[in-house]
Amino acid sequence: MAQRTPARSPLAPRVRHKPAGKYHHGELRRALLDATLAIVARDGTTELSLRAVARSVGVSPQATYNHFHDRSALLRAAAEEGLRELARGLREARDAAYGAGARLEATGLSYVAFASSHAAHFRLLSAPDLAATRGDPALSAAYQEAFGVVLSAIEDCQREGVVRAGDSRALALAAWSMVHGLAWLVVDGQLAVAGVPGDSNDVARATLRVLLKGLGERPAGRPEPR
Repeated sequence: MAQRTPARSPLAPRVRHKPAGKYHHGELRRALLDATLAIVARDGTTELSLRAVARSVGVSPQATYNHFHDRSALLRAAAEEGLRELARGLREARDAAYGAGARLEATGLSYVAFASSHAAHFRLLSAPDLAATRGDPALSAAYQEAFGVVLSAIEDCQREGVVRAGDSRALALAAWSMVHGLAWLVVDGQLAVAGVPGDSNDVARATLRVLLKGLGERPAGRPEPR
């Protein structure tokens, strides 16, 4: 005798399975950005295309155009997201430290930590492909937000006499450049190749103290600013 399938209780939850490649509007945008970062982490930006990202997510290339009209828009969105996250981390590190010098050091350490923990975002920010898109207002604002944290830390140091007087933006750019270079060495594993002892955090802290000392010294042959 054939078995009868038990009737489903009207109180039992109805399980809905999302078909492969089907996303709600916000979910698809997030999935496309995550796929972008995965491709950048694995292959850099040379292999990045809307078609490759769509294939990775499991949707048609046409579906990506509802969120990003071209490859540059996708790059800008991922880069802006990284910069906003970087700025948030820099602010939190700066605000948690006591004393101007400690705040500047904490800001630098946070920058290196971001590069280590968000390597795809960090590589994307330095990608040549992004250079042509930096005039985009949203992306420019995100850059200024992150740089503004470093600038405020430098100005704080100047007020307390830890960093010499002068053009604060130029000094902040010098600090940013040095920390960015150190972050690249960490991300690329070059510290181990160079035989530098200690972990990346120790090296970053020692480097930042050298930076802070240099920022506090008046360049030889130049008069004291009035």
